[in-house]
Amino acid sequence: MNSRMNSKSLCQKLLEQAFLFASFLLWTSASVEAAPQPPEGMVWVPPGEFIMGLEGASNKTPHKVYLDGFFIDQFEVVQKDYERLRGANPSKFTREGHPVEQVTWYEAKSYCTKVGKRLPTEAEWEKAARGGTSSLYFWGDDVNPDYAWFDDNSDDQTHPVGTRQPNAYGVYDTSGNVWEWVADWYEKKYYERSPAKNPKGPETGEEKGLRGGSWYSSERHLTPATRYWSDPQVRNSNFGFRCAKDAPSE
Repeated sequence: MNSRMNSKSLCQKLLEQAFLFASFLLWTSASVEAAPQPPEGMVWVPPGEFIMGLEGASNKTPHKVYLDGFFIDQFEVVQKDYERLRGANPSKFTREGHPVEQVTWYEAKSYCTKVGKRLPTEAEWEKAARGGTSSLYFWGDDVNPDYAWFDDNSDDQTHPVGTRQPNAYGVYDTSGNVWEWVADWYEKKYYERSPAKNPKGPETGEEKGLRGGSWYSSERHLTPATRYWSDPQVRNSNFGFRCAKDAPSE
């Protein structure tokens, strides 16, 4: 009798486990199918919440943000692509595969618009750079030169894009190489009043935001939360960009 009951109990457990596994497969399959196919050279950043900011900094108050899904360039815009579209290369370090730099915010915005994209918002950039992590850097809490070109290993110059390790979304060079222009006007205390869903920055301002650090930066500027700012007309061999794109409407 006990043997028969034990066999029945075992069969029931096996059926329950099989059901749970099948449900998991259906869920993951649906999740994969729900992710739209990225345009060439871009990656998909899924919708959802993340904690934006960093404890202990006056302009990085941690807060929860929800973003709709979007696409972002896998790499920083390179000189060859920029010159092909704009007819000139303003960069200081003119080499094959290197990111374009010495572009103003207006030029970066214009380039993205002409290729059917846009500059990412500050929130989009940070979410893409974090790659789903909450650590100090996207790879952990200690600096690692395998993931970034910065003042310790750059030899005072930019480097070809994609030659450091990417994050979990498949995005390269969000730490170091060049600072990247974002769409938002910069405001020191904006995080304290920004909307919880799809924030786009202040309506007006004098300086535009930059993210990610550069070949010239120390390790403290390589975190996804680090904020920098500049007059949008400034040219600097530290300043480049990448583009983003809205998800297709349903």
